[in-house]
Amino acid sequence: MRTQFLLVASLLFAATMLVLGAWIQGRIETDWRQSAIAATGRFLDDALGDHVGELMSHPDPRSGETARWLTAEIGGNLGKEFAAITIWNPQGVQVFSTRRRAMEEALPPDVRTGVLAGETMVRPGGAAFHAERSAYMRVYAPVLDPATGAVAAIAGADQRSDEIDRLARAESLKTWPMVGAATVVMVGLLYLLVTNAAATIERQRAALVRQAQRARLLGRRSAVLARLAEQARHDAMVAIEKTLARVGSDIHDGPIQRLAILALRLGESESGRGPEPERGLEPGRGLGADLQQVVDELRDITTGLALPELEAEDLEGVIRLAVAGHEKITGRPVALRLGILPPQVRKSVKVSAFRIVQEALSNSFRHGGGTGQAVQAQAREGYLVLTISDTGPGFPEAPSQSGGAWPCLASLASRVEAMRGEIRLGRVEPHGARVEVLLPLGLRPARAAGPP
Repeated sequence: MRTQFLLVASLLFAATMLVLGAWIQGRIETDWRQSAIAATGRFLDDALGDHVGELMSHPDPRSGETARWLTAEIGGNLGKEFAAITIWNPQGVQVFSTRRRAMEEALPPDVRTGVLAGETMVRPGGAAFHAERSAYMRVYAPVLDPATGAVAAIAGADQRSDEIDRLARAESLKTWPMVGAATVVMVGLLYLLVTNAAATIERQRAALVRQAQRARLLGRRSAVLARLAEQARHDAMVAIEKTLARVGSDIHDGPIQRLAILALRLGESESGRGPEPERGLEPGRGLGADLQQVVDELRDITTGLALPELEAEDLEGVIRLAVAGHEKITGRPVALRLGILPPQVRKSVKVSAFRIVQEALSNSFRHGGGTGQAVQAQAREGYLVLTISDTGPGFPEAPSQSGGAWPCLASLASRVEAMRGEIRLGRVEPHGARVEVLLPLGLRPARAAGPP
């Protein structure tokens, strides 16, 4: 790629320098010709200025001394450069010519006007009037009176232009070595610049590749660590539930059994006599009955701590167990509507779904009277959506998205937050309450947002 760029850039630069060199050559040749024309004009003025008065005043300008001198000069030294010299008076009428009919008898009006204004003018020469087959240019120049400085006559000369062209070309060709040297230097500088830039870009590209590789490695490690942390959180939740279940089992098999035996023995010993009820106990009941009431309450507590066996159940079965357990305890029916649910989910999701349905129904029963209780469950866009509602009195004020406004929902909100889920509370018109919980079905190490 670098070689191709250098080759294309070098060709473009060389072509540009060729165009520049040709332009410079043309300018030099043009300036050289303009200088030669100006020199011819000055020569004609210098050569004829002292003689033009005599020439113009002679009755026959072509036979006077000045005419013979000019003719001799043209035939001698000046003949190498000029083919003919002609003089016109200010009115544009020819008064002298070293070669008859070599130039026009009367000047063109534009030439006469320009020369009288002090300009030196040039036009292509007429080689047909001369025996030589050389290239000519016809120069018209003003001849000034030395005494007054006014234009006394107009001089014209057919000057050989091939020599001027040769000299101009020779002079212009001297620029090409400099153009070539400048081109070589500039291409060399371009090569160094491109080489250094390519090396710098290559180093930076290699550094960026290394940084990208390190970033990808760190990203993979971070993703692995995040998934491990999320998995550990799920495992911790399951472990907590197992611990609670074990605590419930220990209380049920230990203190509750002993209290039950104690209540039975006290009941037998108190049969036949009616002691006064102690303070804080119901009148008309014995100590054994009170202990039995405590045993029943502890059994209810341990029943809430211990989970049923969820390993063999799928998500639908877990939700049905939670609803059936509530119906068994309260004796109130619960309307259950299940949508499409995934057949396999993590155990932490099943445990959380069971506890959320269980706790939401319990709160609904305690605070809403348990009227019109309903549970809906469906999977939607990677979330398990649980909706528990009733037709009770509803929430006492505008619901809070966090659930923190009602202490009875604090435990439920904490469990949902631990699962990176979302809880939404609302009213059911004309009266009633609704709790909607969104639990992610996959691992979500980042803060979860509800599905769009």
